[in-house]
Parts: sequence; structure tokens; C-alpha cells
Amino acid sequence: MFNFKQSWNKIVPKITSTSKFLLLAALSISVILIFFRAPSLAQLPPLKQLPIEEGSETQPVPETGIEEGLETQPAPETGIEEGLETQPPLQIRIKEGSETESAPEIGIEEDLETEPAPEIGWEFLGSRELNQVEINETKYKGECPGYSWSSREARFTSSTTPPARKRRVIVRNITRGVASDPYPYTDRKYDEGRSSEGTEMSFGTKHHSKYFHVLNGENKFEYEIKERDRVLESGVFNAVIKRNVDVRQRDSYPITKSVCMNSEVPMSLCADIRTLTKYKCRSNWVLRSFLIPNTPEVATLISNQTPYSVKYWINDRIQKLSSGSDRIYTNSFITIKFKSCSVGTGDEKKSKECTIKTRSLERGKRYKFTVYELDYESFYIEDFPR
Repeated sequence: MFNFKQSWNKIVPKITSTSKFLLLAALSISVILIFFRAPSLAQLPPLKQLPIEEGSETQPVPETGIEEGLETQPAPETGIEEGLETQPPLQIRIKEGSETESAPEIGIEEDLETEPAPEIGWEFLGSRELNQVEINETKYKGECPGYSWSSREARFTSSTTPPARKRRVIVRNITRGVASDPYPYTDRKYDEGRSSEGTEMSFGTKHHSKYFHVLNGENKFEYEIKERDRVLESGVFNAVIKRNVDVRQRDSYPITKSVCMNSEVPMSLCADIRTLTKYKCRSNWVLRSFLIPNTPEVATLISNQTPYSVKYWINDRIQKLSSGSDRIYTNSFITIKFKSCSVGTGDEKKSKECTIKTRSLERGKRYKFTVYELDYESFYIEDFPR
């Protein structure tokens, strides 16, 4: 290794006094220039180290490389000398030619394709979601309470075993909370399209011949796809069946019509027509009814449609009714008697025969007295339509 001091001691005796002075002056000027230029040089990349005279306090900026034969200089201290500008933090540089290794990526290689999960379960008409559906029901309150049950058509599908000839699918609801002897189940054709024959799904806990019963919320199903007696596929899947209950007010509604107080009498012959208002529910259950006028007596009408006054008996009480007039009776049972005469000819002399006719009248009906056209004394009583 090169010894600077030893070499210098050998050279010094050979140098004259003038040469020593000039050499020291040059070295002093160099040190002063380095001192004043040190702040600006700190902004530039480090230069090659120059030889430093002994006793100088100013240290050169360390080089990134190491020369052969020179001692390694220590790293600069982080303290700042007075009067010097603050130096920026050291920058970390990457040596040219070195390659930076990137962190390994976590993911799926492009060469591998992720296979989609198989689609197995219930399809519902009108819904794009598999194994999810809402069943809307209505609860009625008010004068006509009740509950309106509802159902949704469901079709089983499996992307791994599509429908084909002679295939059927059996699905059982094995959710905890439903009857297990047997479980609610459905057995449907699975022979065309992409799904099975439809089944009506509704809420319930036991097997039903018409509806496939489920519970509100998540249900667990097991299935078997068969081709004749051979099982092609079996498994378990879950589906969420949500119950939406719409609560509505339902009161009775009025129905008004005209009625005869005697229901056995047609309206055209009825003498006692009244207004009946019934308040009903949808199930034809009559909640209440009103009859106007609301009296217990039933009226029966007798009218005289002859040109004469008529004398008759009502329940053995004599009555008289002039031509064109009416009379109302409210008796529960009415028996009428009247005299009817007929005039005949014989031996050029007129003969006259009179008889008493008796008749029981139907309550609530219209009657009239009339005569034969050729015999004005021959009375009879008949129905009197409107």
C-alpha cells in the first residue's frame, strides 16, 4: 500500500525554500476553493476523491466506489455544520445493469379457466333468480276477515343432467319443521326442454296431493333424477321461499232488491212488494239485512174489476166493494164467499140461478172480481197480474 507520509519526507529535503512556499500557497488556495464550493458541490454527483492535506477539517464527499490502495472512508455524519446549506437526504440509486425482481403475483394463471358452478334447483316463471322466489298472500281484516292463500309454479332444473326421454325427477322437502312421514314431495316428468314439468308450490307442513308444501324462509331439498329405474343423479340443494303477506281491510257490501213478502208468489202477482238490503261478504255470508217497510203483516189485495158493486164475505164478515176499487187484507188466512147468478132461457121465460162460491185466498197475492161477458150477474174471482 502506498505510504504518503514516508514519500513526502523523502521529497521535502530536496525542495528549496521558495518551492516550499509556492507549494504551500497552492495547497491553501485549493483548500479555500473547496470550502466555498462545498455547498454547491453537494447538489452534484460525488466526484473522485482528491488528496487532502493533514490538519484540514473539511472532508470531501465520499465516493460510491473504492480506489485500490486507499483506505475506506467512513460514511458522512447526519449532523449539519454551521453556515452550510441543508443537504437533501441521500437518494437510493439502483446500479446500472441490475434487474429489479417484481413481487410474485397471486392469482389464477391465464391458461386455467374457472368452471362455473352447476345450476341445480327450482326455476320460477317470471323470475330470473334460481332457488329464490316470493309468494304473495293476503290477510283480510274488518267485517269480513279471512286469508287468501297463494302458490307459485316451480320447475326443477339441473345443468349437469338435462331432461331426456323416459326421465323423471323426484324432489322431497326435508327441511326441519315439516312432516317426515312422508316428507312433502313431488314426482314430475323430466323429459323435454331444460326443466321439469311444473308443480304448484305453497306454504304448508304436510304432503299434499295438489300442492308441494314448503316453509317460509330457507328450505332444504333432496332430489333424484331417474331414467326408468336407474338413478342418474342425486343430491341436495337449498332454496329461499319468502312469504309476503299483504294486510287489507275488507268490509261487507250491500245488495238491494225488491222482494215479495210471500216468496212463493211471483212478483207479477205479488200484492206486498218490499225493498230488501243485504250486507254480504265474498263468501255469500250475509252479515246483516234490512227490510223496508219492516212490518210482520202480509198484505193481500182484492180488486173489483166489474161494472157493478160486489157483496162478499171475508172470514164470514160481510164486505162490499164498489166498481174499480181495491181493498187490502192482512189476515193470515182468508176465506172469501160471494154469490154468483146465471140467467137462462126456457119455455120463452127467463130463469135465474144463484149459487154461493167459496175460495181460500193465498196470502200476499193479488185477486180481482170479474164477470162473464154474456152474463153480468155471473161473478167469479181470479188472479190479478200487474
